[in-house]
Amino acid sequence: MNEDIFELFKSVEASRIAVVYKGDCISFGKLAKISEQLALSLKKIGCKKSAVVGFLLKESPELIYSLLAVAKIGGAFFSINVKYPKRTIQEVILRTTPKMLIVDPLFIPKLGILKNKIKKSIRFSSRIHLLSFELDRKISREKDTFAILFTSGTTDTPKGVYHSQQDFIFVGERCFSVWEIRGQERFLSCIPLFSAATLGCILIPSLCYGQTLVLPEGRGTISLVKAVNEEKTSFIIGTPTSFIKIMRFLDETNQKILVKKIRGTVTGATIAGGFVQQIEEKAGIELYPHYGMTELLAVTSVSTHGDFSTVGKPLKDINLQIAKNGEILVKSPAMTSGYLENNLSPLVRDGWFHTKDNGMLDKNRNLKILGRMDDMINRGGNNIYPSEIENVLNECPFISCSGVIGAPDPTYGEKVVAFAVPTDSHIRREKIRAFLSDRLPIFKIPDEIIFIKRIPKTESGKVIRKGLKLGYAKLRMKSD
Repeated sequence: MNEDIFELFKSVEASRIAVVYKGDCISFGKLAKISEQLALSLKKIGCKKSAVVGFLLKESPELIYSLLAVAKIGGAFFSINVKYPKRTIQEVILRTTPKMLIVDPLFIPKLGILKNKIKKSIRFSSRIHLLSFELDRKISREKDTFAILFTSGTTDTPKGVYHSQQDFIFVGERCFSVWEIRGQERFLSCIPLFSAATLGCILIPSLCYGQTLVLPEGRGTISLVKAVNEEKTSFIIGTPTSFIKIMRFLDETNQKILVKKIRGTVTGATIAGGFVQQIEEKAGIELYPHYGMTELLAVTSVSTHGDFSTVGKPLKDINLQIAKNGEILVKSPAMTSGYLENNLSPLVRDGWFHTKDNGMLDKNRNLKILGRMDDMINRGGNNIYPSEIENVLNECPFISCSGVIGAPDPTYGEKVVAFAVPTDSHIRREKIRAFLSDRLPIFKIPDEIIFIKRIPKTESGKVIRKGLKLGYAKLRMKSD
């Protein structure tokens, strides 16, 4: 596999539609022309092969032009969420030390004092300005690095993860094969374009193999459903939360998905039993769960004929095993070459990546995810995964969202604490416990249930337990 992303992209028929945005259809030919012009402008401003280029752009065609331009010159990119506060944007830039920043002029004020580090600035278009930086610090990385992706950061500062173009080509080709992507599908992402899942499974393979990417006008449920119906989207990627919101919106508004056959993949958090069937029955979307993480992109997936209660088998040429302690270990050609600020060696031993996820293989060798090893609660000698309690809590009609943590307890060592967003402000905890008692063993029923307005989550739908633990500690301090 010696092709690069831009070569594969250029091999697609020029008349095919690559991107749909605000009703406009952008062909592969037009996308190639603009991205080649942008690559030339990057070179003129001093951007050489292997240079790091940052994106500070809305989720728009400009992001796609920029990605392809960096791929063409052989550079490396990272993308900054424009919704971040000024301080966070500056911190990301200082950590990654880009040679260049491709920015929408609307967001230049967010650079703050870093505007003093700009060496040169040119205007490529009304929505793309190229800024050349002079930053003191330099980072070490592999020469073939194409992307610096950031982990979800549920327990600590998000890590910058390196990936090559070949990593994305490898994963994209295998995902498309398992999902039997044929013809010209129309893809929609319910999660940010530059998450590892969207990049590896949808965005880059769609550019390489001639599919169409639909860019919604925002990620609200109304915008997503509108994009599906108006643009005849046929394949969606999202988290469990994304699909639950779509299902509830359709139910509350008495609307329907108008596309006759719509498929998708779900990732990012532990998937509850029966979830896939529920989404198909109520929203008409056939889902193929997959398992992955930023360091590995996609690892497994359910095929179109698979067992939907699991996350499927490893993709072709990926090896997977379960360690004695239940940890999922992975060997993959798409494994990261390293981290922005850390050495990879602590997570890789004897060629196996230690995921820190617990899992098991069923009799058919399909993988079931049990939860994060760090999240496990030991209550009186019983090991409890927070996700298995959350899955049941989220089925409760009195709760819209939940998060579960372990907290110190003098009797059991740890106790189970559930945070829940109630659908009814007058609901009593006894009703919730009664609902759980029919579905969980007694030692898994939360010792405490705390009502809050919002559960902190990452963009990929994972509960930020560190935030819940800090909140719980503050509550206990107040009560003491």
